[in-house]
Amino acid sequence: MRGEGTGGNEDYYPYIRRSFSRLAPFYNVIAMPLFAVRNGVVSMADIGRGSTVLDVCTGTGSQAFAFGKRHCEVIGIDLSEEMLKIARYRNRCGNVTFEIADGTRMPFRDCCFDISCVSFGLHDMPQDARRQTLGEMRRVSKRAVIVDYNIPKNRLHRWFHINAIALYESKYFKDFASRDLSELLQQCDLKVVKEAHGLVDVARILVCEVS
Repeated sequence: MRGEGTGGNEDYYPYIRRSFSRLAPFYNVIAMPLFAVRNGVVSMADIGRGSTVLDVCTGTGSQAFAFGKRHCEVIGIDLSEEMLKIARYRNRCGNVTFEIADGTRMPFRDCCFDISCVSFGLHDMPQDARRQTLGEMRRVSKRAVIVDYNIPKNRLHRWFHINAIALYESKYFKDFASRDLSELLQQCDLKVVKEAHGLVDVARILVCEVS
């Protein structure tokens, strides 16, 4: 793994490792409602058998396994060793592997994956790390899929949505919710070509081509 760096957010790494170390034993139960979204992401990605996939912020591996079941060759990366221990324990797919790696500085050569995916990971990062991670996804893959919370545009709905989710999400969530994800994707030269919502509009799925 390369060195770590997020443009001045020095507490990001210890905070995330500490948070997910505590969360790891319960994460799969908490994330059960996302099952249908995981499969929907793979369908939207529209990739063929044998395609190479990088799953960024893979956690306990659910999104990686969804790609693996469609006969893709998948590498899942994450900062949390505790989450990856569970992913490896759950792994019954010979075409899925996991490794510790920093999404902001990926140890992969340019354009070596057909597709990269980050599923409910960007909201757990400070803005600099989001930008760097998306830039790295652009560098190492031909297409990118971004999945995260869909923030309502209606002012009242937005307020309730953000404050309710902030009760259980990381300290970076409110910053994520206050920013325009589409604008960030543009800045990273990622062009949205498909968009869908899941979990009754709670989740937003974006398939992007490299500009």
